[in-house]
Amino acid sequence: MMRFYRIPAAPLLFAGLVTAASAQVGQEAAVELRTVVGCVARSGGGWMLERATEGEPTERAFTSEDELDDSRRRGLGSLSYRLLGVGEFAVGDHDGHKVQVKGLRFARDGELRLNVTSFQPLDPDCR
Repeated sequence: MMRFYRIPAAPLLFAGLVTAASAQVGQEAAVELRTVVGCVARSGGGWMLERATEGEPTERAFTSEDELDDSRRRGLGSLSYRLLGVGEFAVGDHDGHKVQVKGLRFARDGELRLNVTSFQPLDPDCR
């Protein structure tokens, strides 16, 4: 059985995240909602998305079945993102798995980051 992890008040939360992320980033990079596919990996006290795609711009904070099917077929990439705001998504249950993550993408201190709005497991084997 597939579990879906969603934020119920996504439009309100999204608006707040854009404001917060914009304040954090300053002039370093634009904040953009993206759909990214990659492998979850523990990094120190946090989580990374490794071997990740650049991601596709999106306007929807939630995920459809069609998007999940597309993400399952998508190959992995070569980027790494630090995942932020993952406490509600049970990321630890998916260490080493292929996942689809939607979030606000921005760069800070030379590092790509995703403030997560949706986290969807795709495959326990990350190939």
